[in-house]
Amino acid sequence: MLKKLITFQKLLINSMPPININSKNTSEKMRYGLGAFAMFLMNMLIFTGNTSSSNDVTPILFPVISIWMINRMLYSDQRLFETVPVSRKYTVLNVFLLSIILIFILYIAVSIVGSAFVGILFGFLYLVYPQGFSQSPPEPAVHQIINTTKGNMLMLYILVIVIFAGVAITFIKNKKLRLTSFAGFAIIGYGLLFFLKLTMPISPITGKVEFLESFSIMPHAGTILLFVAIATIIISITSVLIGYKLYVGKSNSSKCY
Repeated sequence: MLKKLITFQKLLINSMPPININSKNTSEKMRYGLGAFAMFLMNMLIFTGNTSSSNDVTPILFPVISIWMINRMLYSDQRLFETVPVSRKYTVLNVFLLSIILIFILYIAVSIVGSAFVGILFGFLYLVYPQGFSQSPPEPAVHQIINTTKGNMLMLYILVIVIFAGVAITFIKNKKLRLTSFAGFAIIGYGLLFFLKLTMPISPITGKVEFLESFSIMPHAGTILLFVAIATIIISITSVLIGYKLYVGKSNSSKCY
């Protein structure tokens, strides 16, 4: 069973077409470029702040990249996963599983590269300015820490919703409808997050709204998390069912992405 699963996952990965950086489709490049730029601006507007770091923004990119890769795989010219005698339900479940696996692969890769870069940077700084590492941080900085567990849980739920709903959308055969659905999902999602940020309290440390910190100290953060958790479960299950329904009716001749 496990061997069959691993083999099928390899087929899915091998079905992903190589990225053609020399593509002459200018309109497609502009569309992807504008979409990426808009997402970058919204992520910076909502998630960044005085105390935020790349750890607050980078996780949002992982599901997006995973969905993009799944989309390319489903509409590639060489779909190896469709050449093996397995049920479409099995294929759909493996596609959703692959989207999660891709996120872990991206996370591990970024963590390794990031850790190596930070290690090299700190090593260089230590050689240049060793006395700076022997100084203790200011006393106020040690105690001015807010528990962001609730904010981190919210981010986890958001990522799960994005990956499941996004993968379900990739099964839409019509390209225009698929792109419109992606755009609508992004607008609704960012709109809700932006509205949520407007209702967040100011961080006592910076005097500004910091997404993770401000949400964690919201009076009704626990209630919001409960509703979001329920919504996450419902959306995840519904997305798998919708993905299956769409894939069963998907034409094998559809190759546009």
